[in-house]
Amino acid sequence: MRVRKKQYLILAILISSLFFLIILSKNFIYEEDNKVYRISVIIRGKNSESWMITKEGIDQAALDMNVDISFITLSEENNLEEQEKLIKREIDDGVDALIIAPVDSEKMSNAIKSAKEKVPVVLIDSTIQGMKQIPYVSCDNYLLGKSLADEVIRSGNYRKNIAIINSDTSYSSIGDRYRGFEEVIKESKNKYELWDISGDTINGTEYIPKMVKEKNIDILVALEPSTLEVLAQAKKELILGYEEANNIEIYGVGSTSKIIALLEEHVINSIIVQNEFNVGYLCVQAAVDLIKGEKINNKNIDFSVISNINMYSDENQRLLFPFVR
Repeated sequence: MRVRKKQYLILAILISSLFFLIILSKNFIYEEDNKVYRISVIIRGKNSESWMITKEGIDQAALDMNVDISFITLSEENNLEEQEKLIKREIDDGVDALIIAPVDSEKMSNAIKSAKEKVPVVLIDSTIQGMKQIPYVSCDNYLLGKSLADEVIRSGNYRKNIAIINSDTSYSSIGDRYRGFEEVIKESKNKYELWDISGDTINGTEYIPKMVKEKNIDILVALEPSTLEVLAQAKKELILGYEEANNIEIYGVGSTSKIIALLEEHVINSIIVQNEFNVGYLCVQAAVDLIKGEKINNKNIDFSVISNINMYSDENQRLLFPFVR
């Protein structure tokens, strides 16, 4: 009888312990699922329209994944010192992870390396030279460049003078786009040249019209949105006093409201647009996975070539106007 009572007592203890462990594990899982992660996104410039769709993706991911997001901009474009200080400030403030659009692919390497030793880091829009192990969310910019050149050729251009405008030489994404474009265009019968110019110069009202006339340029190519806007506006102004400007074709990357309007007006011929909403969403997802200790791979985003002919297809409408239902 005593032996049986002892067995009952041991069994009761085991059952109680099991229930305790189940409750403990449920509480742990509940706490993990409901933990609010603090993630800071530090972009490389001011809060411009070109970041709007990406930010919508970031905000949606934050809502879905229980994340407290701080979207941090710079007081001026490409201020390296300011971005480095902001990275340090956010780490000191105890963030769980950082998402960074680096000002310079080479000069930011030390700051990014130091940050990665303290918190998980995800890169957006540009990689860091010599640091391939840091997750990077973007489209395949090399392939994008090749597709842009294919679009120029597909549009019937042969033996034309092409100027590729690059005003942002410090981003790996821009360099990759140019190399992809060059690989394809050099095999065509077109002549091409790269204009490496500063942002201040390209925004001057006289530079582009002057160079177009002097070089007898037929086609202008922009590798990022702000340059594309400037080229299209320059063409509109040039048309007023230079009839041949009507024949100038413009191709580029980006989809701000101004770019879309100029595409509709046939001032811009074709653009390439990556799914910016997905870029923002997947950056946050990657950061959360890193916080949880999960292994992740670089995430490539889809892109599309859009002209005024196909811009109103259902698929392209979702890319150009993602907030319209």
